[in-house]
Amino acid sequence: MIIIRVLLLVIFLSNITQIANAKPKCPDIKAIQASDKLSEKLTGGKVFKEGEVLKVNLPSYTKEVASYIYVKSDGLYYSIFTLVNTKCVARFIKRTNGKY
Repeated sequence: MIIIRVLLLVIFLSNITQIANAKPKCPDIKAIQASDKLSEKLTGGKVFKEGEVLKVNLPSYTKEVASYIYVKSDGLYYSIFTLVNTKCVARFIKRTNGKY
């Protein structure tokens, strides 16, 4: 009986330490919104397809996000890639050449 209580206590304490060490993460939806907003600002275009999270970099939990933008003045479609940190702040990485 005492052994079971000790084991339960150890499991409980290990769960608490994991929760305490957990880093805050930016949800995928907010990361996509931040990326789309930055992409629209940089190009002056509009989103034509919902962006997507391509990968999550560990241990920093930054996310690589692709946004798909149409610029009406050029008549071109662009894919714009950004890094979004845990505070949901997007940073530009690169863009593709425009496609018709």
